[in-house]
Amino acid sequence: MPSTYFFLAATLLLSLNFVRPLGLAISDWLYFVSLGLVLIETAFLKREDWACWTKNRFILPAGLVLFGALISTSRALDVVTAGVEIIQHLYIITIFVSLTWVMVRRGHTKLIIGAFILSGLFSALVALVDYFSGSTYGLILSGTPDAQWWYRYTGTLGHPNKFGYFLVLTSLLTFATFSVKKKAITRWVGDVVLAIQLFAIYLSASVTAYLGIVIGLGFLIYSIKGLQLKILKIGMPIVFIGMPIIIALQILDIKNPFPRVQIGNDNLISLSIDRVEVSTADSRLEIYRQAWVEIVKSPFVGVGFDQISTSGINSSSRYLNYAVHNALLQLFYTGGFFAFTGWLFIYVYIGLISLKLVISKSATPLRLGLAAGTLSILLMDQFQDSIYEREKWLVIALLVSWVWLNEYSKENSA
Repeated sequence: MPSTYFFLAATLLLSLNFVRPLGLAISDWLYFVSLGLVLIETAFLKREDWACWTKNRFILPAGLVLFGALISTSRALDVVTAGVEIIQHLYIITIFVSLTWVMVRRGHTKLIIGAFILSGLFSALVALVDYFSGSTYGLILSGTPDAQWWYRYTGTLGHPNKFGYFLVLTSLLTFATFSVKKKAITRWVGDVVLAIQLFAIYLSASVTAYLGIVIGLGFLIYSIKGLQLKILKIGMPIVFIGMPIIIALQILDIKNPFPRVQIGNDNLISLSIDRVEVSTADSRLEIYRQAWVEIVKSPFVGVGFDQISTSGINSSSRYLNYAVHNALLQLFYTGGFFAFTGWLFIYVYIGLISLKLVISKSATPLRLGLAAGTLSILLMDQFQDSIYEREKWLVIALLVSWVWLNEYSKENSA
């Protein structure tokens, strides 16, 4: 159906976040077109898809979010911006999730995941080109040609943290997609695609992304049956061949043939950890403390959704000097108790679903990839502040859509 093509195109262009005709990302416009077509198709051709709109489990917590957000507007310094943020939050957890559920119900999950992986791969390739050639294509495509990130790379996403976050999700789905393929050529293609994305995560120099990919891969390796033995068979020869080469290079004092790929104490991981230890950790702890002081002053009425870190208001219109790099704490700070409770319910719900799938080891690798990606999201959101990230909600929506579809089928067959 036509809506499917627009949804896939939107997902494919998701990493071009700063290509924004008329102020909105091109992927948003395509998702909106897909939404309009889905509603028309549902009304005239696929009436059974109405369940995807009425059975969405996030509708009730969305009501709590709306109530908390509305009363917090009484303290907003920019009511219009607060209203836009409220609409975005409600859209992403209700309409966007339901739209994705329609696509899953129609059997397009693998196509969507494939388009999502390609989107991440494209952004990763841009970062690699910039890294090895010294070009700035990523900054140009993200609309930030004058941005200075020093040793960090952003791909097409405009910020190293967002870039790393995006690629954690596409990397996990790449791993889940290709790890159990039987044909050697297919596995090799998957390995190359995964390696490109993992190296791009390294280039993002995002400690949050490093944690997310380690945790996510750990869950996947644990949950996909037979994968541990395969990794052992591949990993042991690499260790026995690679270690003597590295030792020989050190003994013979052979210079690094790839000077842009640093191997010593100045590699990006070390620099990233140093950055956190020297400045980032202390500044974030301080902003957490300031946010909590505001919460204690007014726990039920937040400061307004215009204070969401990504709202775009001027620094002079902010209560705090810096962004609260913790999704749940930021929601409590901006929306008060009721908005926080609604979001907390959603986070706990998707966390329990994901843990159940991973522990049971009973789902397909793709579904386990979605579960591992969701658990990585829950971890990374404790150190990041952006709520309206379609890549994040695409993964969550694909996961819950599969769960809800199974529950709905059982209810109808009972």
